[in-house]
Amino acid sequence: MSAEKEIVNYWYNKQGLFTVNNIKTSNNRDCGILALKFDKDEVDEVVHVEVSCSITSNISETTNPNKSVGRIVEEKFENKDVQDAVGNYIRQFSASKHNLKKVLVLGAVPKSKKAGIIKKFGEKNVEVVEFDSILYDVLEKLDTQYYKNDVIRTLQLTRHLLLGDPVKLAKLIANDTFTSASRKEFLSNILDKGEILKEFKKTNVERLTAIMKNASLKPQELARMLEHDVLNRRTRKSFLDSLNEQEKIRRVVSKITKKRKSEMSLEKFI
Repeated sequence: MSAEKEIVNYWYNKQGLFTVNNIKTSNNRDCGILALKFDKDEVDEVVHVEVSCSITSNISETTNPNKSVGRIVEEKFENKDVQDAVGNYIRQFSASKHNLKKVLVLGAVPKSKKAGIIKKFGEKNVEVVEFDSILYDVLEKLDTQYYKNDVIRTLQLTRHLLLGDPVKLAKLIANDTFTSASRKEFLSNILDKGEILKEFKKTNVERLTAIMKNASLKPQELARMLEHDVLNRRTRKSFLDSLNEQEKIRRVVSKITKKRKSEMSLEKFI
């Protein structure tokens, strides 16, 4: 099996489903994975799983998504040879075709087109599961026991030795694999986590200064943020006192004060 099919197969096994692989038609065509859910000694559910996972291209890049969806469903699920091969396996487990569920595991799908593509497959009674969601679920739950399956073992090493190293993980995120938009989305999601925000208590002044300098905040926005979101009644006075002790700030305040006095009306002056 391909690496992606190995991962999908493992994912279904971990959910308690028995899987049958390398199902072939009469002309030696691969029919994907058959996952069976048992209730005691009887088959409660049968899932026909097809995997279509590509890193560089996907269904959303075609000029006619409707036509592509129809072609994929016909080729992978409605082809007579495929239906006959799957039907033969189902009969071996005394299961009915009426309990058959069709699932297509897809690779990268752009957010802008995801809902439409999933809906089109749904109209043809095919459920779409995104491969990255399966991959995340597998990685997250991988423990440290030894796995004989080479694909799962590779994921285990990646999870515990590579992704567990903060320095190397940071390099991966900062390299050309991520676009500017992807990095922005990553940071937004990271900063939504309360545990991450707590770590900012340990951030030194130099790093915090670098973050603020690159935040592109306007002076008015910075002032508003300090007033409403950062400072409270107790800290405002001490902040202003500290600010007035800074020489450059003191010079600016002095110039503003002098200018205001010079622009004071004669009536107000008297």
